[in-house]
Amino acid sequence: MKQTVKRDRHSEFVEQRGRKSATYRKTFARTLHQIDLAMLVREMREDAGLTQTELAKKVGSTQSVIARLENAEYTGHSLKMLERIATVCGIALKLHAEKKPHFDREVALV
Repeated sequence: MKQTVKRDRHSEFVEQRGRKSATYRKTFARTLHQIDLAMLVREMREDAGLTQTELAKKVGSTQSVIARLENAEYTGHSLKMLERIATVCGIALKLHAEKKPHFDREVALV
């Protein structure tokens, strides 16, 4: 129950900050995207029963590259590498895009 209360407070905080700052909204969304990509790579690898080293060999890379891709702070993901990893792991990678609403744009008033 305590964890739900903490999540609610955190969601409330993020929502309040997001309403006040377009920069905060963009940064938060980008961070969530990075976390999602890192988790996707790790889940594909683990579901395939592979270690980082085994996956790296199968995609023609190194263990350190796979570790970097699984790090949420890494921002250099390439679609080509994600496709190679998905193929090796037996996953069909699908790309989805959504148009951003106009209110996400920052406007400077002088």
